[in-house]
Amino acid sequence: MDLLTVSDTTLWTAIQQGDEQAFAHLYDRYFERLYEYGMRLHPNDDVVKDVIQELFIKLWTNKDNLSTSVDARPYLLVALRGTLYNRLRPRRNAVVVAFNQQEHDFLAHFSTEHAYIKKEQLQTQQQQLLQALNQLNARQKEILYLRYFEELDYEQIAVIMGISVKGAYKLVARALKNMRELLGLSTAILLAQLAALKTAIHP
Repeated sequence: MDLLTVSDTTLWTAIQQGDEQAFAHLYDRYFERLYEYGMRLHPNDDVVKDVIQELFIKLWTNKDNLSTSVDARPYLLVALRGTLYNRLRPRRNAVVVAFNQQEHDFLAHFSTEHAYIKKEQLQTQQQQLLQALNQLNARQKEILYLRYFEELDYEQIAVIMGISVKGAYKLVARALKNMRELLGLSTAILLAQLAALKTAIHP
């Protein structure tokens, strides 16, 4: 498949079949357009970039349930608007646990035992991802766990970790950058693999 010239419809079908390269190409094809649109809706660079990532994680996680007759461009723009709205609207009854740096340091080791994954069921891809996660420092591991495994928002993470919301955005971005460099992956494929690992850990 020539990903440079392939149609959105073909990419969409390939994504439904679990093709990570097609997923990555759709991400690359539409990131700039989604970013420009998102910045017009909410001029905060960190928020818009993270909402785009959240949108694509949901797309990959729900790939088996995607409609086959979808025009990707309007679908993604509408989904971005809805995801951004949900992120920014006031949350009621949000409960977080206070983080006390003096009493707690995130030193948990990502492992098959802690994740309750049988070794024979753990794919090579997930093993490599776990190994890369374990090479991050404690706070980077913690924030990726809270963001992508517990799916907490940045306000909740900021309270738990005792940092500012802006600091939380920056720490996630730095951790993802380190993961990309360790694994040699694009952002889109890394997000897809994190979503798959989260599903394996919390089926």
